[in-house]
Amino acid sequence: MSDATHEAPLGGKILTPAFKVMLLLIAAWAIIVVFRLFLGLGAVSAQSDGYAWGIWKPLNVVTFTGVAAGAFAVGILTYAFNRGEYHPLVRSAVMAGAMGYTLAGTSVLVDLGRWWNLWVVFWPPVWNLNSVLLEVAICVMAYCLVLWVEVSPTVLEKLEASPNPKLAEAARKALPVLRRALPYVISLAILLPTMHQSSLGYLYGVTLTKTHPFWHSYWLSALFLASCLTMGFGAVIVLENLLAIAYGKRIDQPLLARMSRVAGWILVGYLAVRLADLAWRFLDPEVVARYREMGHPGFYGFFFLLELALFAGPLAILLSARRRADRGQLFLAGFLLLAGGALYRFDTYLTSYQPSAGWVYFPTLTEMLFSVGLGSIGVAVYVLFVKLFPILSGVRKDAAVR
Repeated sequence: MSDATHEAPLGGKILTPAFKVMLLLIAAWAIIVVFRLFLGLGAVSAQSDGYAWGIWKPLNVVTFTGVAAGAFAVGILTYAFNRGEYHPLVRSAVMAGAMGYTLAGTSVLVDLGRWWNLWVVFWPPVWNLNSVLLEVAICVMAYCLVLWVEVSPTVLEKLEASPNPKLAEAARKALPVLRRALPYVISLAILLPTMHQSSLGYLYGVTLTKTHPFWHSYWLSALFLASCLTMGFGAVIVLENLLAIAYGKRIDQPLLARMSRVAGWILVGYLAVRLADLAWRFLDPEVVARYREMGHPGFYGFFFLLELALFAGPLAILLSARRRADRGQLFLAGFLLLAGGALYRFDTYLTSYQPSAGWVYFPTLTEMLFSVGLGSIGVAVYVLFVKLFPILSGVRKDAAVR
């Protein structure tokens, strides 16, 4: 196997200045969590009965899981469509996915009003089967577990070379068993996000009178699933480039270019469904009346057009073989895929949401710092894993000096 495809630890110093900054942000995050758990959400957030989710669900859950969907997107190409050529991208995407979903689950736990009752999720006899969030919660937790199982071979491969003979022997025995189980694990890794990503979208199918017609749709399940895939492909492109800039990792530009063409056609389908559905719904006088009742056409129109621009912008690159071959242009397309998907999710969950009159929401500094700290945990753990375990392909032999 060539150096370009063989996974290896990145190596290098762990406690870099950037890593220390992330540790400080994580410490601030931990302090906020302590205040929230013992003093309540009101002590650290601007959430209210009108805006019960604030930015916690739109950003920390819905957007983070969209960014983490690279594992889902690359996994479908590699395993469901048997395109083994994309395998060099899998481990990095799975590691990022495991972190993104773990952060989302952590945010949900901290955000729960009665967090001490979380145990009921693990006890089926007391499940509330009328809860629209129950399926999402179960799928997300199960998918977190599946992703970490997918990450575990990298840890066992490292432990095989452990100087402790008992530990090395245990790793050598466990690794073949785990590899035999991986086809079933991977099947779950494709099924579970298909379920919960579509469900995250259709949560807002029930908010007919409180969501602006630009975003309320009975196609929300399909639209969220498609945007999750485009975000996943965008995340892989951006991540590969950032790793190359930060650590000198080799980039297989032709491979990324071929992968991104798939994202382009998914994006075409997304825009076609989104615009056709919108045109069809606005033929209904009730939808037009609801649009007029909500008012502020300039505010909603700005975010809607910005969102469409972010989605349509990458098409000129993704559908052109010449532009996809250019690393800078492809990086721009990947960034726009992430930005468009994130804004769409944020708009659906927060911008377009209009509770009864009198409610106003703007996130507090501690809410924003919580999200920044949560993201810092993800980046720090990702960096730690890629430096210690064989996750990245195309690692340069001199990367450890960086």
